[in-house]
Amino acid sequence: MATPKGGNFGKVLEIDLSTQTARTRAIPDEVYQQFVGARGLGAYFAVKEYKAGKNPLDEDAFVFVGPGPLAGTMCVSPRTSIVNKNPYTGLLNHGECGAHLASEIKWAGWDGIYIKGRAKKPVWFSVVNDKVEFKDASKMWGKTTDDTHEMMIKDMKDSRIRSIVIGPAGENGVPYSCLIVERFRAAARSNAGIVFGDKKLKGFAVRGTKYAVPVVDNAKFLAAANVAKETNISDPGAGRRKVWGTASSMETNNFVLGSLIVKNFQTTWWPDVVKLGAEEAERKFWKRHVSCTNCQTHCLKLGVLREGKYKGLIAEAPEYESGGLLGTNLGMKDFDQMAALIEACDAYGLDYISTGGVLGFTTEAVEKGALKPSDLDGLKPKWGDGDTYMKLIDKIAYKQGKAGKLLSQGVARMSKQIGKGTDAYANVVKGREMAAHDPRGDKNRFYTYCIGTNGADHAEGASSSDLCRVAMNDSLCLCTFTSSGVWGASTDKIVVDMLNPLCGWNWKTDDYWMAGKRILTAERVFNVREGISSKDDRLPKRFYAEKLPAGPKKGVVFTEEDHTKRQTDAYKFLGWDEKGVPTEVSLKAYGLDFLIEDLNAAKRKYNL
Repeated sequence: MATPKGGNFGKVLEIDLSTQTARTRAIPDEVYQQFVGARGLGAYFAVKEYKAGKNPLDEDAFVFVGPGPLAGTMCVSPRTSIVNKNPYTGLLNHGECGAHLASEIKWAGWDGIYIKGRAKKPVWFSVVNDKVEFKDASKMWGKTTDDTHEMMIKDMKDSRIRSIVIGPAGENGVPYSCLIVERFRAAARSNAGIVFGDKKLKGFAVRGTKYAVPVVDNAKFLAAANVAKETNISDPGAGRRKVWGTASSMETNNFVLGSLIVKNFQTTWWPDVVKLGAEEAERKFWKRHVSCTNCQTHCLKLGVLREGKYKGLIAEAPEYESGGLLGTNLGMKDFDQMAALIEACDAYGLDYISTGGVLGFTTEAVEKGALKPSDLDGLKPKWGDGDTYMKLIDKIAYKQGKAGKLLSQGVARMSKQIGKGTDAYANVVKGREMAAHDPRGDKNRFYTYCIGTNGADHAEGASSSDLCRVAMNDSLCLCTFTSSGVWGASTDKIVVDMLNPLCGWNWKTDDYWMAGKRILTAERVFNVREGISSKDDRLPKRFYAEKLPAGPKKGVVFTEEDHTKRQTDAYKFLGWDEKGVPTEVSLKAYGLDFLIEDLNAAKRKYNL
């Protein structure tokens, strides 16, 4: 087995929390060339090491935290991917976030951190280059994510550590809890917060000062990375995000595209979005533009509330998803209350997409009489009622009272428990709450919601080819906003031109597409083993049944023809059959022959 020449160190740090030991796991170059890194490498571990039906909370269940080969280089590649079997959905899921963690892991000399086992009492660990230390987290347990981050800085006496932690929601086993990275970034859609909590792991911190990412041909790599950077700088969309972040999409999706979510997807029209979006944030909240490692876009916007009930609150708000789910989705009109809800989710370590979905569903259920205040500890949420939503978020994080126990289950389980026709507005795909884009107004969101591995995710691709681009972005640790989103049809060539001199590979653009299809198909096989097929690749009932009542797309519905057209297109492009199951021919073509037996067993079990 060949060792990597460049881009990777050929080793992953394996942490066993049960024994509080660390070891080096060697990774051959052939695996990187097949699965690239980060999301792809996590998928490789999952399909190789797990059999169908694996309990995601078993002691030996793993969470993989990975950078890609481009992380820590002159390419803008600041994303980190977290991969695990998700206790919330029962599927293989991945979650990505920005900040600086990916580069720090590489500069510490690792291609990822693989965490398994379960500690007997709360623990955290530090990684400083080759040195790993396990530390008592008893005083951190129960603390919010921001307090935990500060405690790690104090312990390590280094303000430049890069942390990834859970809050009370993960500790208390909320299934849609998440990981918070460096205070203001969330890796939410793998829902690994509950896994960390089950493992008694509060989090970890990394500092890398010893290693540089190896490069085979530095001159050629720098020239290619410069092309990537300059293409990004000259893009008008990148320029807009420099000024407004993603928050400007709130106004755009309301007034132009007709895809903003409002009141649990009842409509896409909310003129009061002007009180919540980018222009309002610029006027009254934002104080600082912040970037991830080596990024020219600096789309993260930090602000502070200057007056009112939440005076002094510091938060990253809004970006499009947070402003959508905890703003317009809840019928909010008060910017300060929205910002406070966003910060509460980050502090508790809650996926604010799922949290917003739960609150929206709960409000509609109360509105329609399916839930009563007596079911919610006397609370009666109504659209725009930020105070009640804050109380419910508190209860969710601690599973407190009737409301906390009910809402912490998530929409799918809530609807099943409540009944009373609530399935008509339970807006979930594969058991998870949908993100902030209404697919009636943006029909190609079907691909990311329904064909993407995670289910209900906003960031897995808006076409068949885009699914592959995003799988590659997540495995290379590229941000879509600074890569395929601006490189477009040139993405495959730009990536290959960087990877070859960096890693010493001889890739053609066909290899880029093959790797993307391989990663997506490996993930799909994992999920087919858990019972997923074409029957699950559907939007919720509301989108096929209810026409949009107002806004730019008034009267539009998502038709069965819309569904079939996109589903068929994706299956054909990826080499899956009409039931959404990868074919044996495709598995052989992608070098996934070792999964054929597992897949055939799943087909027999589920009559596929």
